[in-house]
Amino acid sequence: MNTTTVVLMIIFVFTFVPLALAEIARAKFRYTIEDFFLQSRRMNLLMAFFTVYATWVSSFAFLGSTASFYNQGPLYMTCFAWNILFALLFMVMGRRIWFYGKRHGYITATDFFDDIYRSKWLSFTITAIITLFTIPYLMIQLYSGAFIIETASGGQIPWKVAGLLFYLVIIIYLWAGGLRAVAMSDVYYGILTVLSMIVTGIILISDTGEGIEGTFRSVQENNPDFFILGSTDSNSVLMWLAMFIVIPLGAFMGPPMWIRMYAISNEKIFKALPLLLTIITIMYIGPMLAGNAAKYIYPNGTFSDNLLIVMIMEKLPIIMTAVILCGIAAASLSTANSQIHAISAVYTIDIHKRYIRPKSKERELLKVARWAVLVISIVAYLLMIVFRVNIIQMGTVSMSGTMQIFVPAVGALIWKRSSSRAAVLGIWLGVLMVVVGFFVFSLPVVYAAVVGFAVNVAVFVIGSMTLKTRRGTANRIEKYRKAYEEERLWQK
Repeated sequence: MNTTTVVLMIIFVFTFVPLALAEIARAKFRYTIEDFFLQSRRMNLLMAFFTVYATWVSSFAFLGSTASFYNQGPLYMTCFAWNILFALLFMVMGRRIWFYGKRHGYITATDFFDDIYRSKWLSFTITAIITLFTIPYLMIQLYSGAFIIETASGGQIPWKVAGLLFYLVIIIYLWAGGLRAVAMSDVYYGILTVLSMIVTGIILISDTGEGIEGTFRSVQENNPDFFILGSTDSNSVLMWLAMFIVIPLGAFMGPPMWIRMYAISNEKIFKALPLLLTIITIMYIGPMLAGNAAKYIYPNGTFSDNLLIVMIMEKLPIIMTAVILCGIAAASLSTANSQIHAISAVYTIDIHKRYIRPKSKERELLKVARWAVLVISIVAYLLMIVFRVNIIQMGTVSMSGTMQIFVPAVGALIWKRSSSRAAVLGIWLGVLMVVVGFFVFSLPVVYAAVVGFAVNVAVFVIGSMTLKTRRGTANRIEKYRKAYEEERLWQK
């Protein structure tokens, strides 16, 4: 058996394992809209951890992080801190959202806001922001995965064909089992991703012949400022802090995370999940080692997101290359499947049921959800073909948008003065600041995101204090908060 055949077999197995898992998920599927989107709110710890982890870790965190460690030194090490913040958000805020969702039957983020604020303009705003800023992120995930498979196959599988194949596989297993199929696939993708990240870093740093200590020492001798945070404008303490805020808040407010919070079976999982998400931060050691190995091997090179792929292709045997590239593709596909699933929920519940067919029955909604998966996949595929973007940049733009809904979400949980009108104004002004700062004044996107977020917070707080809050909104915020606190006291 020649090498090319082995490589294609590896890619074949990698691509089609989720279909076998889908058959298991299909056998357990209950043919309800809640089972399709939320696994009937019975997701256990193992599946919850891996589907949150696999959705959280994308091509942004794998390819983009390696390039960042190469180009900007220690800047991306904020990832170790933002993983912990992301985990804490699940423990403190996610548990509350889960409680509210279980008690009141939420499926999407908009359901949460619509129930508490009862504002059609805020509901529309949440749906619009989530959709506008999630689809571009979905696009870059599938492009990354498709490009990687083209590379792994030596060009025998063109990236457009690989992308189409991935879409078809995702559509099949989503149709078969909904969130359960996604979560089962994410266990598979998640294991591949974490192993690939760590193993790749170890292999590439070993290839320098200097070991970890010797490689880092050599890089520092050739570029004394490389490891100093703040040595350049693109490697500043302010940039570090901005990324620390934008990435976890934006990811946490993304539609896949709302669905996962609602789907978890019991509150105890929110105690274990943050610990596991913190421990798994060890995965970033791999990109850090790979990025610094690249700095040693190519001290004056010019690379973007393709750096890791270039190194793997040059330094590793072809069969090992294929295995690792499939592991990298897993990071992209595990995020893409969750986003397709989540956006189909947004369309089905927040658009179709809310605006088009409010009296839709269960079976009709399930049919709409499945067709939404297909249509969203087609749109994302066409966008993938047309546009080429930087992974880090587009990923940050997407998160800078979704992070804006964090402000009224916190207000809905703890502050009875929260105003829906202030929330709408704050979100749109925040998004406007991001767009103007990034596209007009050419600010780094994380700076534009923080400025937009600060404007959003100021408008929301001042507006809520000056505008008259609806009595029903204040009563619901206080009532739901007390119910949550009483439940926790009862459990103790």
